[in-house]
Amino acid sequence: MTENAVGRGTVLAGRFRLEDLVTETEGARFWRATDQILARSVAVNVISDHDPRAEALLVAARTSATVTDGHFLRVLDAAEEDGVVYVVHEWGTGMSLDKMLADGPLPARRAAWLVKEVAEAITTAHRQGIAHGRLIPENVMVTEAGSVKLIGFVVDAVLHGRQPSAEGESVPLSDHESDVRNLGALLYVTLVGKWPGLPGTRLPEAPRDHGRALRPRQVRAGVPRPLDTICDRVLNGGQNSHQLPLETAHEVCAALSDFIGDPATAAQVGYEPTSVIPAAGLEGLRSGVRTGDPEATQVSPPHRDEDDDRTAATGGAASAAGAAAAAGAGAAAAASTPPADPDATQAGAPLFYDDDSGIGWVSDTPGRGLRSDESAQRTPPPPPPPFPEPEAKPLFAPGPPRAAAASGAAAGAPGSASDTGSASAPGGFGRSSHGTGSLPPVWGPDAPVEPPSTDSRSENAGRGWMRLAVIVATCLVLVLAVVIAFNLGRGSGDEDTTPAGEEPSGSAGNEQPARPLAIAGVRDFDPEGDPAEENTDLAPLAVDGDPGTAWKTMTYYGNPQLGLLKDGVGLVVDLGSAKEVSSVQVDLVGQPTDVELFATPEGQGSPSTVDGLQQVGRSNGAGQRATMKLDEPVTTQYLVVWLTSLPATSDGFQGQIAEIVVRP
Repeated sequence: MTENAVGRGTVLAGRFRLEDLVTETEGARFWRATDQILARSVAVNVISDHDPRAEALLVAARTSATVTDGHFLRVLDAAEEDGVVYVVHEWGTGMSLDKMLADGPLPARRAAWLVKEVAEAITTAHRQGIAHGRLIPENVMVTEAGSVKLIGFVVDAVLHGRQPSAEGESVPLSDHESDVRNLGALLYVTLVGKWPGLPGTRLPEAPRDHGRALRPRQVRAGVPRPLDTICDRVLNGGQNSHQLPLETAHEVCAALSDFIGDPATAAQVGYEPTSVIPAAGLEGLRSGVRTGDPEATQVSPPHRDEDDDRTAATGGAASAAGAAAAAGAGAAAAASTPPADPDATQAGAPLFYDDDSGIGWVSDTPGRGLRSDESAQRTPPPPPPPFPEPEAKPLFAPGPPRAAAASGAAAGAPGSASDTGSASAPGGFGRSSHGTGSLPPVWGPDAPVEPPSTDSRSENAGRGWMRLAVIVATCLVLVLAVVIAFNLGRGSGDEDTTPAGEEPSGSAGNEQPARPLAIAGVRDFDPEGDPAEENTDLAPLAVDGDPGTAWKTMTYYGNPQLGLLKDGVGLVVDLGSAKEVSSVQVDLVGQPTDVELFATPEGQGSPSTVDGLQQVGRSNGAGQRATMKLDEPVTTQYLVVWLTSLPATSDGFQGQIAEIVVRP
């Protein structure tokens, strides 16, 4: 077997059957496959064994499998077989971060929680000396259960290349440093929708000033100041003398845990909240000089403002003037009555510091004085409850959502997914990959969690008796219903003599429907597929007279309209010769299904495309049966039953046709 010989239907390791080619990038093919033993979908990366990345891919797969963390999609198998090298991963169902941001930035708390989950996973990997290597929005996914999963751990960096250093970097970053830098970039992009990290994503770049990304609050109003500071400490760490950089994944995780109100996680990784004031800053506080955020505009104690998540700074010329006056007065007072101990505050003047605004002040409340060394040793109080998310206030008018634009482009550009049914995209994941599903209605830090049972044995016993009572009651009701139905049937003397496949007669005139036309043959019809086949062996099940068997389409992902990969797929019905047709009945499995009916012109052979065919019927949103009565009977030999929108299944969208009945 060679890489070119690998196609739909190929079985790897005697177990994994390739179903859908999702993307093909630089010789690396990404497939959705079926694990025939466990009957589940899996993801498979395949390259030629002559590819220079082949050996590194196997090493990366084995390395990835050593990290046991629930945030990573696990490697299930990796091997070299018959001329190809493949890696099998878990298949994830959810939505990738780049798709989520198509509708705009995330709320602040949800953004912080998502990146914290990513940072927890990267912390676990870094402790074992392993880096992700390509931590971009396309490789971060929120599943349909509301959990965060990372795609392409170690493997993606081998297949698509490690991210180059950012412009202006004098020393190339290591994979571990790249992960930490991109953690800050992930937080940044979730807050403002712009990417400030290393190259490799399709999202727009963040605006820069002299090679340095602008802070989130300079790009979009309403970003909480603590998250703005975390981004700056990761992306521009060390460039500001008043704050320490965040240089490891666990430091980023702890800082985000502190923001969303999870002090246990912060303490677990050894994070110290920013409320401890260095001794060097005391003189500035006594004199009224600001020691925190240079953007702050107040010296007096900060006040709460509903327009910001935490502490809002007052602005304007009047506030600035008042601040200058207060600073001068404070300096004069300090000069006239200096404290006895240069490292201690005055008696009755405790020291306070606000994390969000970066402002410190001295209170004049008697009896509450603290020395700076005592305050540094005290355990800070837990953070206050979070304020409601502020309404997003972009500085500039937003453009059209990228997802809508992309869908419109795909709909208006024939062949945009190519004849292979794939859509190549940076990062190696296309339209039908496991990052384009749906999200749960509620997810993130405030999603409800079901409390654990306090007494599982007693609860299970109670539930067992309840289930038994329900079963007994149901059986009694069923027996009673059967007896009543039997007696009513005997009394009425009516029998249902409608044969299988026939519709019951109407009440008007007791007119019987016409006998169905004989069907000479049926075949699958997939003109836009490569190869042009869609479960060929199952096609006869659609006309075998047994409604319990059905022809099935492939499973499509991301959109009921065949994943936006094709216009439609269906069956060609051969009547043996040209015959007059007035109605067609299609029995379906699942709902809703959009069905169209085409007829070939009289004398024309079996169709190879729907172009040039006459559309004679249509049923949108059909349930278990679609009956299409023609306005005028047509004479034709070949009919095309064409499915354009498929019902949802447990892992995608799939159409099924159980029976086709054609009547004159």
